Parts: sequence; C-alpha cells; structure tokens
Amino acid sequence: MYSIGRLGLAVVVLTGCALGPVDEDEATSESNGTEELNVGSVEAAETASWGSATNCKPIPALETLKSPEIVVSLDGLTLHLRDRAGTYDRVFPVGVGAIDGGKSKTPVGKFYTGATTAEVRTAAGATLPVPDLVDRSGHAQGLAGLRGLPFIRLAGPPTAGYALHGPIDGFTAPTGGSLRRGYVSHGCVRMASADILEVYARIRGKSKVPVRIQQEVERDTASAAVDVGARWIGSECKVDTDCNHTGGKCSLGATGVGTCTLPCTRTCPDRAGEVPTFCASTGRCVPQASTTWNDACDRYAGRLKSKTTTRPDKSATAPVCAP
Repeated sequence: MYSIGRLGLAVVVLTGCALGPVDEDEATSESNGTEELNVGSVEAAETASWGSATNCKPIPALETLKSPEIVVSLDGLTLHLRDRAGTYDRVFPVGVGAIDGGKSKTPVGKFYTGATTAEVRTAAGATLPVPDLVDRSGHAQGLAGLRGLPFIRLAGPPTAGYALHGPIDGFTAPTGGSLRRGYVSHGCVRMASADILEVYARIRGKSKVPVRIQQEVERDTASAAVDVGARWIGSECKVDTDCNHTGGKCSLGATGVGTCTLPCTRTCPDRAGEVPTFCASTGRCVPQASTTWNDACDRYAGRLKSKTTTRPDKSATAPVCAP
C-alpha cells in the first residue's frame, strides 16, 4: 500500500502514475500531513477489471502560466485559475467535501502547491502493473484511485491532508471518469479529467502557487458570480443571456439577483455531472433539493430555498430548490 509519511509542509505534485508519496481523500487527515494516509480505494468487486485506471493520461502541451493563482468556492462549486501576469482566466466545475456537521469536509483557508512537480513513471512507461495497485490485504487500493491523472497536493494551515485531483465515477474509463459537481468527496477538490490535466499543465514547474479555498461564491469587481462558461439550471444570473443553455431564462428575485431556469410543462432535461432537475408547479425547471448535490439548497442561500412542489400535470412531486 502506498502512503504518506511525515511531510510537514512539503508538497508533492505527482501524476496518477507516480511511484512516490501521494495522498487520496478517501482517508482525509487534519494532521497537517503527519499521519500515514491511505492512497485510496475502490470496491473489491471492481478489481476484476481495472480498465484504463492504470494508464497515465497524457499531459497536454499547454503554455505554463507566468504567475498563476487559484480560488476554490465551496458554495459556487468552482475552481478559478488565472494568470496575474497574463490574460489566461478560466473557471472549472468541481466536486468538494461532503457536508458533515453543517459544513463541507473541505477546509477553507490559504494553501499553496509545491515546488516539486516531478512526474515519476514505471520502467515500462505509462502503465503500472496491477500488483502495485493491491495492498497486502488483497483489497483494491492505491494508484488506481487516481485514475492515471495528476494529483496536486495542497499545504499550509490548517492542514496538509487535501489535494486537487480527478473525479469519482467511472474510474476504469479511458478518460479517467466523470465529475459530480456537488458535495461528494471526503475533503479533496475533485475535477473532471480534462480539467485537472489542464490545471496541472498550466502550473507545472511553478513553486508555491497560491490556492484560496473559500465558502462563499467568488465574485468579480461588478459583484457578479464567477461561474463556469456553460451555465446551467440553478446558476446565478441577472439577465436571460447569463443563462446560456438552450431556452434558458433568468428568474429574478426581489434583490435583482436571479436563477437560471427553463420553461417546462412536465419534465426537464438533466446535464451530466450537474444536480438533477424537476419541472415545478410554476412551469419552470429548477434543481432538485439534495444533501449530496446542493446541501439541501443551502448552496443557493439567499436565492433558492427548499420546498416541495408538484409537476404542472400533477404526475409527480419532489423536494426542489425554488426561488
């Protein structure tokens, strides 16, 4: 089994095919990196076929940012990477720590990535042999949990037990799996496979990239929510054009801040990786209320609140997050 020893505030940034010390959020720690941590696990039943989980995914050839910084919003479920010395500015969807005791397991605070960005591979090249993925007890463990994707550990008070890395679902897929944008991890910040590859490529070789994790939605200088480019039902908006999904409409609240919706008569479309939706009695598609996806609507505090509604045709009832 691979594990982390006493790292103090040293930080290691490795690909998922590393043979060195790595961390995984299945055994999160508040110990500032001073305890032995498991690298992670999958269900024993899944060990029959690792699929592509052991294959290193190629790092894209992208220009490294001159002065990168990262902001993670737990309420916005976003990771914002920008270059303070350039024009690069991009927002990615994320999954963060599950809600425990009323708050996400992902800690807020100021962190940084490390100076070490070595990529350690097996002698065979891009694939780890299966024995390196199974611990002595026979349970599936370790680097398969990283899906052959980059693993960017964070350090700095209050903890060094968390990281930015790949998604949860479908770890055997050639892509490395798919993201659930919600409160789904044991504390680490999960990203879609292509997104963690881009973030890694953009900060590769940089020493101590600052990472701020905050509870509240990140906002720009005009107080608009910083969000992903492809908005979806439930996103914050001020005008209809903010809701750039097909048929999107902005339902404004009393404060002038609204929510992206979609007119409906019975059912609503869902988007992979986003909270399931429901056609409310008002004839608008809204997010369903879910502890896992949106902390029972608390993610939308001030905009949406939990209520039970019935479809316009009375065919179904569900708890939703409604304006």
